[in-house]
Amino acid sequence: MVVMFTRLHARREAGTPARARALFVALVAIISCCLRPHLARADSSSDADSAPAYSWTPWNPCPHCDLLVGAGTTYGFFKWTDGFVLPALLEIDDSRWELGAFRIATAQYLKEDPPFPASLRSANPEWGFTAMRRWQVLHRSWGKLYLGFGASYKTESDWLDASWNFAYLIGARFEVGSGSILELSVRHWSNAWFRAPNRGENLVVLTFGL
Repeated sequence: MVVMFTRLHARREAGTPARARALFVALVAIISCCLRPHLARADSSSDADSAPAYSWTPWNPCPHCDLLVGAGTTYGFFKWTDGFVLPALLEIDDSRWELGAFRIATAQYLKEDPPFPASLRSANPEWGFTAMRRWQVLHRSWGKLYLGFGASYKTESDWLDASWNFAYLIGARFEVGSGSILELSVRHWSNAWFRAPNRGENLVVLTFGL
């Protein structure tokens, strides 16, 4: 087991292959630009027409933008991994695009003995950053459902994955009165099995905006 971890660590330090990076960028561009327009919409046009005139606030730093903050945790296969997450998300163009910063403030432990004992620290505290395209796939009176895809970067490589990864999102959003929004999202960052390690980073976060 120690030999396997050492080999994985050595491969991780070698850096992401140039071919994988190029494919990564190409996939993001294709999915962001080539989908049918009615699938790429975020909020409905009627919502945009009825929106009040824009005025700057810290929660709305630009027209059709929203800032969301919150808290969350990390998980593995059917077990929490003890990572405490503090997210800050900037949504642009009526939630069509998202820029995210995530502070994972505590270490993570896989707790999958075997092969990973509960004492094995799988990731140190670190920062993560994402750039994603979001698609609204459901709009009901009680809320909205979003899917997202993009890229992520972590400040450390670890037993979960390398620094550069794909980013995936599924989120349920609810209006909680007076224009406030609450979103529960499940997020996954992984390199899609391009190279080991490839277990991925899993986050569930609850964010709030005004």
